[in-house]
Amino acid sequence: MSSSTALVGSLMRRGMDAAASKKGSPDAYQMPLWGILLIGTTVVLFVAASTMIEYTFGRLIPALLMIESPPEAIRFEPLATEDDDSSPKKTTPEIEGVKPTPITASFRSSIRLLKSKGGFRARFRGISIFIVNVVVMQWLAQFLSILPFVGFFIAPVIAAVICTPLSLAWTHIVISEPSPKTWLRRLPPMKTWRKVALPTALAAVAEQVSVLIPLYLILGSNLHQSPEQIARMTPHEVSMLSLKLLGFSALSLVFFVVLVIPANVTLTRVQASLLSDAEETIVPFDRSFNGKVVPEIVGGTGVVGIFDAWTTFDWSARLRLFKAYAKVFVMEFALSLLFFTTLAVQLATIISKEDWKKIKKGAKNGGVQFM
Repeated sequence: MSSSTALVGSLMRRGMDAAASKKGSPDAYQMPLWGILLIGTTVVLFVAASTMIEYTFGRLIPALLMIESPPEAIRFEPLATEDDDSSPKKTTPEIEGVKPTPITASFRSSIRLLKSKGGFRARFRGISIFIVNVVVMQWLAQFLSILPFVGFFIAPVIAAVICTPLSLAWTHIVISEPSPKTWLRRLPPMKTWRKVALPTALAAVAEQVSVLIPLYLILGSNLHQSPEQIARMTPHEVSMLSLKLLGFSALSLVFFVVLVIPANVTLTRVQASLLSDAEETIVPFDRSFNGKVVPEIVGGTGVVGIFDAWTTFDWSARLRLFKAYAKVFVMEFALSLLFFTTLAVQLATIISKEDWKKIKKGAKNGGVQFM
């Protein structure tokens, strides 16, 4: 869920708390029922749209993009025979020069693929196990953080490693053809845990570093100023504060591109290499990773290595992934802008000038009542 969604929930809780504490006050503003229904509907629509952007476009489609292989990487060489018809035909240079566009090259083609695999609901495939994974990880991280010698930096990493089977099952559900099995029945055997534990830990560490280092720098630079302190600043101090915040935001972006994306790509591709041979993927997928994976039946590990998982992800796919994340950011920003603009227009329509005076007066006394 995006931070703007959390902000909306916080504002609504404050409004309800204020309503409970100021009920019956003659100076309190009483919002009409139709106004509450209008704003409530807007909030619900915003949360639904934000959830779809965050999950479908920010997680599901990137997972497919991370494992999709170019068609030329998936080849079938027929056995040599004396039959002339069985020998591969020579292709003209013009045809060889035409490369098919990857399915995940655009959101439109990706959504079209998902729709063909299950209709509108396919945009949320795997969301049940995803929610379970998030809830269990957060609970474990909170519990582990209170233990001695663990701390809040290591706790999320340990929680992510413990929840490795859930994350692995989510990836397999997302990238494979629809199955009648429930997600409980698709949990992998415990012997696969050790094969994914290390890339899972590395991905969790990368996320922690990308968040905590900029946060520590912000706290150490005294940038967490209250509104009253900012109001007393000179224009020069405000400009310097803005530049520092911009710099730390840029640092977070660098960490995301340099650490988080490679770690997530590596983890997803390692997880995909463990997909059962009995299951087919919904996008072209080279299970051999350019010959890097040796099946267990012939003495190999049956899983791609961490280094090979990243190096076999070519630059064209990396650029497509960067563009996809950029599109998601633009979509979330545009949705938030539309939501707050719509909310401002609705409040201006519902509340008159006289009512605004009541609200200001009620705010000084500690709250506003909504009825």
